Amino acid sequence: MKQNENVISLKKIFEENSLEGIGDDEGKLVFDKLVFFIDKKPEYKIFYISIKGVIFDASFAREALVRLAKRYRKQKGICLIDATSETLRLNILAPVLSLEQPMPFYDGDLFDHIKSDKIGVPSKTNLPIFKFVFDNGITSASEVAEHLDYKVNNASTKLKSLYEDGFLLRVEDKSETGGVEYKYYAIK
Repeated sequence: MKQNENVISLKKIFEENSLEGIGDDEGKLVFDKLVFFIDKKPEYKIFYISIKGVIFDASFAREALVRLAKRYRKQKGICLIDATSETLRLNILAPVLSLEQPMPFYDGDLFDHIKSDKIGVPSKTNLPIFKFVFDNGITSASEVAEHLDYKVNNASTKLKSLYEDGFLLRVEDKSETGGVEYKYYAIK
């Protein structure tokens, strides 16, 4: 799942730049460094940012992490790892809500999204489809329709909504009829 080439350590960036994780300016500096790193690795579609061993405030989280995920929305996935600190997850929550950008994370092997009530997670009607894609890997609308007993056009609409909302990524594929078919996968 997580390979070294697409894992970024915030602690290393903090140490190299003598950062404290406070404020917009430090967040923007880290954002620029993260963009530089990601843009140099076009072969990867998902990047993991380790937040182990760092502390940061909400304005730093907004500028460095959530804006990063928003910048790459529908192109690349940003997923936090080593997110064991509930305080740090709370500092990310306000930017997730204000920027309307999902932020997936791992706390050990536990996967979740930073969320509050119904904000930051797939809608109740789209959640079964998200879970199916998460559990089954790259998936088409016809596969979702078959396994979850949806009509293909309904499954397609829901998958597109999850993609537009930043919960899934997709790739273009040729359908059996010769047209374009999208295959979707979770940012995990």
